[in-house]
Amino acid sequence: MSSYSITRQHAEQVAEKFLRQQFSVIQVERSILEEEDRVWAVEISTLSFNNQRTIKVKVNAMTGSILGVQ
Repeated sequence: MSSYSITRQHAEQVAEKFLRQQFSVIQVERSILEEEDRVWAVEISTLSFNNQRTIKVKVNAMTGSILGVQ
């Protein structure tokens, strides 16, 4: 993983900060490095208006930018 500048912890922080703009973040469920795409897939449990759900945030493993939300 030395070729990636973004660590798992940094990717989780970026994803949490992004989701906190609209949701209450409960916890990070898991983070997976999708090496072929050079993307961290971070799954986070959230709460909004008494509705709990898990959201996946894709974070570029080279730059730390948000690529998408599912």
